Amino acid sequence: MSKWVHPLRVLALAGAILGPTAAVADDASEPGAEATLQEVIVTSQRRETEVQTTAAAVSAYSAADLEMHSATSVESLSTLNPSVLVSLFQGEAQIYIRGIGYSSVVGGSDSSTAFHSDGVYISRSAGAVPAYMDVQRIEVLRGPQGTLYGRNATGGSVNVITKGPGKELEYEGSLTMGNYDLFRTFAAIGGPISDRVGIRFAAQREKRSGYTHLVRPVADPAGLGAVRDDAEDADSWSARVTLDAQFTDSFRATLKADYYEADDAATVWHYFSPGTSTDPIYQALVPISVRSQPYARTYGSDIGHFNRPKVSGVSAKLEWDLGDVTLTSLTAYRKTHPFNRDDLDLSPVFGVDQLREEDQNQFSQEVQLSSAASGALQWILGGYYFQEKNAIRNEYFLPFTEDLFGLPPDPVCCLLKLNGKTTTDAYAAFGEATYAFNERMQLVLGGRYSSETRGGDNLVVFENAPVTIFDNVAKFDDARFSAFTPKAGLNFTVNDDVFLYVSASKGFKSGGFNPGSYQNDPFRPEKIWAYELGAKLTALDHRLRVNLAAFRYDYTDLQVQDVENNNVTIRNAAEAQVDGLELESAWLATPAFELDANATWLNAEFTDGALLDPKFPQLGIQALDGKQLPRAPKLKAGIGAQYGFKLGAPGDFTLRVDYTWQDKVYFTAFNVADVSEDSYGWLKGRLRYSSPSAGWSIAAFIDNATNEKVATSKIYNGDIIGSTVLGSLAPPRTYGLELKKEVSP
Repeated sequence: MSKWVHPLRVLALAGAILGPTAAVADDASEPGAEATLQEVIVTSQRRETEVQTTAAAVSAYSAADLEMHSATSVESLSTLNPSVLVSLFQGEAQIYIRGIGYSSVVGGSDSSTAFHSDGVYISRSAGAVPAYMDVQRIEVLRGPQGTLYGRNATGGSVNVITKGPGKELEYEGSLTMGNYDLFRTFAAIGGPISDRVGIRFAAQREKRSGYTHLVRPVADPAGLGAVRDDAEDADSWSARVTLDAQFTDSFRATLKADYYEADDAATVWHYFSPGTSTDPIYQALVPISVRSQPYARTYGSDIGHFNRPKVSGVSAKLEWDLGDVTLTSLTAYRKTHPFNRDDLDLSPVFGVDQLREEDQNQFSQEVQLSSAASGALQWILGGYYFQEKNAIRNEYFLPFTEDLFGLPPDPVCCLLKLNGKTTTDAYAAFGEATYAFNERMQLVLGGRYSSETRGGDNLVVFENAPVTIFDNVAKFDDARFSAFTPKAGLNFTVNDDVFLYVSASKGFKSGGFNPGSYQNDPFRPEKIWAYELGAKLTALDHRLRVNLAAFRYDYTDLQVQDVENNNVTIRNAAEAQVDGLELESAWLATPAFELDANATWLNAEFTDGALLDPKFPQLGIQALDGKQLPRAPKLKAGIGAQYGFKLGAPGDFTLRVDYTWQDKVYFTAFNVADVSEDSYGWLKGRLRYSSPSAGWSIAAFIDNATNEKVATSKIYNGDIIGSTVLGSLAPPRTYGLELKKEVSP
């Protein structure tokens, strides 16, 4: 099957679908009604602003938008926004924005894209997976956020805002059923319990059989027990409670608590190629003839996969209106505990398995003092504290180790423990001010000082091995990293329909340590200077919206992760440059018919530096100059069409079709063909019938309609297990029905 569909063919398809019903479009709206695109309010600048007058590249998706896009998981961001790539890798959400992100090979790494839930920074990538429940709005802020967000936001920030209690009683529920035995239920209820206090409860349960089928082996030499028939399945539940109390006219408190857990086999490896085929003993034990086929979702396995993550958190947001200023305190505590086990040889042979676990907790405290939204000078000052502790397990049982040393068989040999611990203490002080010279021109100045102290341990042990030369038990010497990240910008309002901005800002991602490795010295921080010119245009009586951005990033000491022999290393790869153009547009052609088109063009390349590719050492030190940054496609574009109509029934029909095209990507800095993915197209759609008066709707949806097999991540394995190429696949074709009931004032 072709891995892409030309965009013009999709437009023709959309026209064929929408054409016959276009004649009834006028009937879908009230006579004489004025149709305009909705105004979008965001809080990405730490205060409420309208998207079209926000001096930043920010996209916002309301609950209604997410519903019509069938966006129910963090992976959905990949088809919502052309500047974003998301991969679920071993239970972690790896998020890239404008070609900037971070791909962890083992547990314990930090991302370069910040993820926030209701303003709380979530440090672990696994903690982002369950956040998409009872969502009010998602904001994607593109570009370094060194001033207002700071920590690990060199790529940008994804902000999830969840629903709170309303002024009156409201409740909603949904039931979703689909292929792969999908069964998802959601329920929420909220409203006031007194004149000043409101509460909202939300819960979700999801079960689904697996996308991947595991074939049971003929024998079970290790006595590991039954093997699941399915992997990449789902069996999870989540819940959240929000308490909102307006104690006085000037003091408000919002308390939130959330919990998520799963017991399934959602994490799984997929096989793509034999790679460099190192270690002849492993090659003999697990020959290519018994391994999975490339891109296959059916293969033999001799172990019981499991995935048992738990994620929880509490937060308290306190707001005091002091007249001309507002004081805000946000306190949060979170725990993230991913725990999974996979078959790493992807065969019925007892070759090698992997166990990953993190036991992480974090505490954060932020205080903000902000001016009123009116006046020529608007400002915000703040302080931030973050503390984290994390214990990491990356363990691999290698039953062929004795053969490597020519020793007699030993049933307990050998367990390679690439374990470790990390600690982080981070402080920051920040401020940003906007001064209006007149009604048209504004000056923006800001800055943030950040300081982090990183520590921990390497706890690498080759348990029961005949030698100890592979052990590395060492305590890290605490390392401190600090940076000042300024921002300057100029905004110009041409008229009510044209807003221009230009900015220069600096981003900073702390250096740190690489737990579970043979690397005891810290790697350096990565830093980025970003320059951006943007235009936000509205036309045709607010029926057309076009937002444009041009940007350049100058990157220094970019952090790159590779597998060297059997050791995961993190190195600073000198310099890189990213040039890019973005387009976001929406056109309300009629009151019932809307078209949107979005595109991101990137030229993201290393500009200096040289490294040894550990998988091809015979090539020597390779210059990186001119090589494409990992996960930075030259072009990614999307088009969508949404049409509302009636067919004589009392309710309304809404049809939406979306198509996304993505250019080729590489998954390593060395641009090796084995660890790349060709261009492809992604088609999805949704047809909903709703009865506004009764508050219920039913929808049919399809995702990945052409059933593309697409790798969202690829890595080389360790040399001791053949340096095979493994990774993750995007979900296959899925479809189903959703029944929803909603009662609100």
